[in-house]
Amino acid sequence: MKTNKENLPLDEILLEDSLQLLSNLPDECVDLVVSSPPYNLGKEYESRQALEIYLAEQTAVLLECSRILKNTGSLFWQIGAFSDRGMLIPLDIRFFPILESCRLIPRNRIIWARQHGLHAQKKFSCRHETILWFTKSDNYKFNLDAIRVPQKYQNKKHYRGNRKGELSCNPEGKNPGDIWLFRNVKHNHEEQTIHPCQFPEDLVARILLATTNENDIILDPFMGSGTTAVVARDHKRHFIGSEMEPKYHQVALRRLSGNPDPNGCFPNLKTLRDYVEKTGQSIDKFKFDMQVGNKASERSKAKFYSEEYHLQEMEDRLIYEESVFAANLRGEEIPLDPKLNGNGKKTSLQNQIVKQVEEVEQIELRLWS
Repeated sequence: MKTNKENLPLDEILLEDSLQLLSNLPDECVDLVVSSPPYNLGKEYESRQALEIYLAEQTAVLLECSRILKNTGSLFWQIGAFSDRGMLIPLDIRFFPILESCRLIPRNRIIWARQHGLHAQKKFSCRHETILWFTKSDNYKFNLDAIRVPQKYQNKKHYRGNRKGELSCNPEGKNPGDIWLFRNVKHNHEEQTIHPCQFPEDLVARILLATTNENDIILDPFMGSGTTAVVARDHKRHFIGSEMEPKYHQVALRRLSGNPDPNGCFPNLKTLRDYVEKTGQSIDKFKFDMQVGNKASERSKAKFYSEEYHLQEMEDRLIYEESVFAANLRGEEIPLDPKLNGNGKKTSLQNQIVKQVEEVEQIELRLWS
């Protein structure tokens, strides 16, 4: 029996299968669906059969997501690739027609790029995953002002005509592009929990702020460690979610609670830092699940970099790699890497370049903050 709209399980994460949750929700009751479905295809089938079974299961979930999505709603589905014995199938290619068959309309194919990852041996190393954005109709929400980023040329002005001397771009910033570089939640990331594949909170926040308003309802049928719920709560939205794995369900509930467990432990460093800032207690009294050192570090001693900073870092690195390739092709002198690794002593020229790069980075960080 379906729940009516007055009795939705708002601000709850249910310990159950996603289809069990979805089948009990009424039509057109949520404003946004955002999730990163598991794509561990299992080992009990042959690879091709496993992929087809997985896609069939995902189709059933997406049909339900489409049914419960409001006419003004959006769906964001973050997926990677299926790899087997050297074969690589980008899953967004397989999901695109599935989403269209659910009567959803494509809006963007967003590339979530990373600077690091596993190095391939006989193909190019994979450095991105994909986020597909589909809407229920053409009457969807998009709040640009909530997600603007700095203009590349912030003081550029019209040089002729009636608007000569006026700024030629919006001083509040521009629309983000479809290449995102939010840092992956791995080691040394304060949001990291025991879950192996987490959304960064800022990535979810961009999606949520762009396509929902306060008090809207966000659904994540594969809630995992609870990132979607945490971001929804922090931005005054409601959430509904499900998670089948008890240990990840507990992590999500602990993140939402914000309090230490009976052993004084938190699910991640971010929750711990938030707690001590709120209560004024010493951070030395507590620990977190993924802690390696003897004690947790305070937020004031940590370095945080914006997405724009990481995008510039990646662009600089790619430009350098391609300039080295071009120099090798032409037998020219290899350009100097301004960020050399290792413990060897740098020349005075290298030190000068590194100092210039660091000065530019500090200026960029002040601008972006």
